[in-house]
Amino acid sequence: MLILPKHERQIDWSFSYINQPINSEWATLVSGDRKKVTLVDRNLSPKYEYQLPDAISCLAISPKGDLLAAIMANGNHLAIVTAENQLVFEEQLPNPPVKFSHLHNKNGFQDCWFDADGLRFWCMKLIEFREVEIQIRDTSSWQIQRKLLLKDPLGAGSSFSFHPHPENQILALYAAAGQHGQQIYWLYDDGTIIHAVEVPCPDETGPPEFHPAGGEFVVINNYDRQISRFSFPDCNLLGICECPCPDSDDWFRYSMCYLSEDRLLIDTVEGRMYLIDIDKMEMLDELILSGHEPRPSQELYPNLNEEEGLCSDLDCFYRFDSDRILSVHSQLPSQKPDSKQKTLVIFGGKELFGSLTKVQQSAPYSKLFIQSLGIS
Repeated sequence: MLILPKHERQIDWSFSYINQPINSEWATLVSGDRKKVTLVDRNLSPKYEYQLPDAISCLAISPKGDLLAAIMANGNHLAIVTAENQLVFEEQLPNPPVKFSHLHNKNGFQDCWFDADGLRFWCMKLIEFREVEIQIRDTSSWQIQRKLLLKDPLGAGSSFSFHPHPENQILALYAAAGQHGQQIYWLYDDGTIIHAVEVPCPDETGPPEFHPAGGEFVVINNYDRQISRFSFPDCNLLGICECPCPDSDDWFRYSMCYLSEDRLLIDTVEGRMYLIDIDKMEMLDELILSGHEPRPSQELYPNLNEEEGLCSDLDCFYRFDSDRILSVHSQLPSQKPDSKQKTLVIFGGKELFGSLTKVQQSAPYSKLFIQSLGIS
């Protein structure tokens, strides 16, 4: 399936995406020195620009885009900044960052997230590689209202990240420790207590990608690169899709999103995109973006003389809003090995997207999970 780009933009910066709901208006560009953040709209036009004092390791944008939460100094510094670059809150940990293994800091902030209603700010802090503290702060005082201490489920210095459920009542907490495994939790704040429930998914799994209505999710199995489809919140297995290239070096990667009730889009290590039939859990077709078509590997990577097969310049893609996808492409072959130049592409529309159930305000799937906790 060949599709034409709607907008393209060349940048000299690195790119960062925020796990906003599907109707998000914003994506974020982070400068090469990781100190400047630019919000762009669905036409890739700048809206807000933030300037930070130190290199950013993680960030979150408020629903209106007028507040930026940034974790800096390898997790040692949390700051909240307005669109006018006024500092409204900051917290710096007393000890400097300590580098260890794949983590930057054994005692540091790891991720943060604004609820879609703008009333709660979630944050997490790693403690001595053994525990993670989940915090909820109100967005008026930024003080901690509730917190939950979790032991590292893998006991191996895990890294943690938030992944929001579309109904805005549940957060997925993803813990990953490389070859030691991964674990997913559902988090729920009842106003008094933060509840954390382990998800009975395969041990070797990537973070969840939720259906926009919230009734199911898919994950990549890290071991055999299958796509597994589960119901939410009870996690019944609904189907498995095998990688279409089991005998090659190409396999499913982590960029994926729902396009319709019966189709999923996913990328591979070689930068190719495939349409997946969700009901049958089978590959339907390859999606080819005009101007970024797969080419022989030696054309894009001339120094890799032994590489064969096709690949593209695709780095990753994300669902931007209800009918757009934002993809990030390296400018290959690059004249400079350390070049940070990228091409951003917006594509989508009716030719790609189909009928897709939207999230319901009554949050029926979250209610099922809350009922399972014994909370009315």
